[in-house]
Amino acid sequence: MRLVELALPSDVVPAVKRTLDDEGIDYYTIRETSGKGYDTIVHFSVETPALEPVLHRLYEAGLRAEDHGVIVDVETDLLTEIWRDHVSESHVGHHARIADAELQTQAANQIMDPYSFVQMTVLSALVATVGLILDSAAAIIGAMVIAPLLGPALSSTVGTVVDDQSLFRKGVVYQVGGVLAAVASASVFAWLLRITSIAPPGKAVANTAQIASRLSPDILSLILALAAGAAGVLSLATRTKNAIIGVMIAAALVPPAATAGIGIAWDLPVVAIDAGILVVVNVLAINLAGLGVFWYLGYRPPTWLGIEETRRTLLKRSTVLLLAILAVSVPLFVTTNSKIQGSQLETQVDDDVRRAIDDSRYEDVTVRSVRVVKKPTAVTHPPQRVVVELGVPPGEHYPQLAEEVGEAVTDGTDLDVGVRVRYVHVANPVSR
Repeated sequence: MRLVELALPSDVVPAVKRTLDDEGIDYYTIRETSGKGYDTIVHFSVETPALEPVLHRLYEAGLRAEDHGVIVDVETDLLTEIWRDHVSESHVGHHARIADAELQTQAANQIMDPYSFVQMTVLSALVATVGLILDSAAAIIGAMVIAPLLGPALSSTVGTVVDDQSLFRKGVVYQVGGVLAAVASASVFAWLLRITSIAPPGKAVANTAQIASRLSPDILSLILALAAGAAGVLSLATRTKNAIIGVMIAAALVPPAATAGIGIAWDLPVVAIDAGILVVVNVLAINLAGLGVFWYLGYRPPTWLGIEETRRTLLKRSTVLLLAILAVSVPLFVTTNSKIQGSQLETQVDDDVRRAIDDSRYEDVTVRSVRVVKKPTAVTHPPQRVVVELGVPPGEHYPQLAEEVGEAVTDGTDLDVGVRVRYVHVANPVSR
């Protein structure tokens, strides 16, 4: 439910009253005596989904975008209970969204003041850095919770669809500044951890599970960012509780930014580049998804001239974002193809190893697992080694088995990779 209060000049009041009467909306007026160009204060309340269509009719009746108005969220208005039962579906439409004016205000309120924003961003990056180095999922989730990145992502898209260039520029500046602050603070903090030996200088951070998962970004990463952007827009447009949505946005930005900072601190260019690409793709995708969903929900400037201008601006910015995503996503397509080939390679190696064991004289040996490990610090992430886990009876030794398995892998794949064979004692091996 929304309570609307409009300060109107005398020449607009009759048309506004007629419009509200036509809509079947109860209202009351108060004489305005401040002498500031307004004659009457009009009060009325409507259900949230019907607010935007009613405001649109009022704009057609003569209400101007620069006229003073206030929209208040209220629980119940007894005068509208009867009207609510007769509100037409054309008012409600297909989406129970807030009005354009509310959207603009909500988006502006999502952004912190610059000092608080930088402080919270730096703190979230530091927590994420610790979580990545310690391989702690809990710490990384905590970093996502405190990251203030939802507001800027929404503000830039809202500014575009409602033709508020100041809000758009503010959102863009905050997004760029937030990402740079996160990467820079993570780099400095990780470097300090390294040189002070709080984190071992020789630690292979690229092999840490939480960091490795942010390397080799693929098309699924792009889909995640698009979904996060769309969810953020819907949370704002429908006044959904957006704390969890903010975590989703942060999940696409904070850990990769911290990973890029760790790559810089540990002098691992491939780690920094892979994570940096993921950050850039995610930022672009979140904004593109936001523009598309806001326009689909029907948000427009209040005037026809503004709508035409905004449509051109939206098309231009969406095209730029799409082309930028396609350009930056080239490594994602390459990585996706590499992962597909890696999966096929792993299947082939598994088949070759099992065939070699089946054809061998080692009747009590079983293949438990075969895993292809890729080199995380190389640009194309080529296979580095093959790890084969074999089940053997307790007390048995097979001196030649590892060599035979290695030959089976290299002969079957033509790859010059190391083969590591691990033996696991199995009390009752499966007979072949």
